[in-house]
Amino acid sequence: MKSKFIIDTHAHLGYWQTLKECENNLVKSMKAHKVNFCLVSFASFEFDNDDSRTRLVQQLIGFNKTAELVRKYPNNFGMLCWIRPHTENNILEVENFIINNKDIIYGLKIHPFGSRLKVNDPLFIPYFKLAEKYNLPILVHTASDKYSKIKYLAEVCKKWPHLNFIAAHAELLSNHKECLKDMLLYPNLFCDTAWVDITVTNEFIKNGLGDKIIFGTDNPIDGEKTLDNKTYLDYFSNSIDLDQDQYEKIMFKNALKVYNINPKTFKK
Repeated sequence: MKSKFIIDTHAHLGYWQTLKECENNLVKSMKAHKVNFCLVSFASFEFDNDDSRTRLVQQLIGFNKTAELVRKYPNNFGMLCWIRPHTENNILEVENFIINNKDIIYGLKIHPFGSRLKVNDPLFIPYFKLAEKYNLPILVHTASDKYSKIKYLAEVCKKWPHLNFIAAHAELLSNHKECLKDMLLYPNLFCDTAWVDITVTNEFIKNGLGDKIIFGTDNPIDGEKTLDNKTYLDYFSNSIDLDQDQYEKIMFKNALKVYNINPKTFKK
């Protein structure tokens, strides 16, 4: 049983190893696995780290490089604006870019670990206001490190009930139970499946969260073969035999609603 469409809401452009190689890996892997549409953000951490796949890139440069990719493949890509509030903190620059590119922008991306800022830091408030103004959801990296715990995002969800937040990875390197608990508490908290085993997704579904799980992969963080990882092959093959409606909610229907994607964009 296959999904009628597949939307990957969590992918990246960056210097892995080169910008062109990253683009090629992304396009080839999507074609190989029949991914129809993909939301891409430019992986631009704010500080040096141990991951050789990332490079410090100014916010606007990242925005423009991503927009070039999206406009090159308009039926296959949309973009999220990965913001750098710690070192740049230029809200006017972000707003102007959104205004000038509103046809291809589907949300903001926050990476607490990459910014060395917890998502409940006051520096993010202007960006939340901006997202609320333009009705943009916010994808937030969540993990077990000191900056990225799901509890900080839960605090934000409580304070900003009219904004939708997506917990990338459903708290990476954890048992995901805190994410499940918080998603039950806050109607505006969703999660994606990037590096989340499909059996964990099934537990979320059993707890009534089937409308709040969105397919995402981190592609192509491990190169052209990222989507060949068993984690994603299990989703592509529906290895646990979810019923068709629930399966399609995860693979594309929930993304259409949360990210306000017009299906005509990728049906052409």
